[in-house]
Amino acid sequence: MPVYEYSCEECSNCYEVLVREAAAEDGVMCPECGSTRKRRLLSVFAAASGGHITSAGGGGCSSCGRSSCGSCSHK
Repeated sequence: MPVYEYSCEECSNCYEVLVREAAAEDGVMCPECGSTRKRRLLSVFAAASGGHITSAGGGGCSSCGRSSCGSCSHK
């Protein structure tokens, strides 16, 4: 089951949701304001290999690419 990252179009909150099937994505609501108006973000992924965690794409916020942008819940 994929974990998708979204940005709320109402309040700009960034959040992640475990989506069991593509049809269930329509009902995903922002945890801050309850809006269903959202934009799916491109997420970077991390993989564990030999006890080390590496991030593809450099990590950080997928909205702005910074490690702590202050505008998202990802810090």
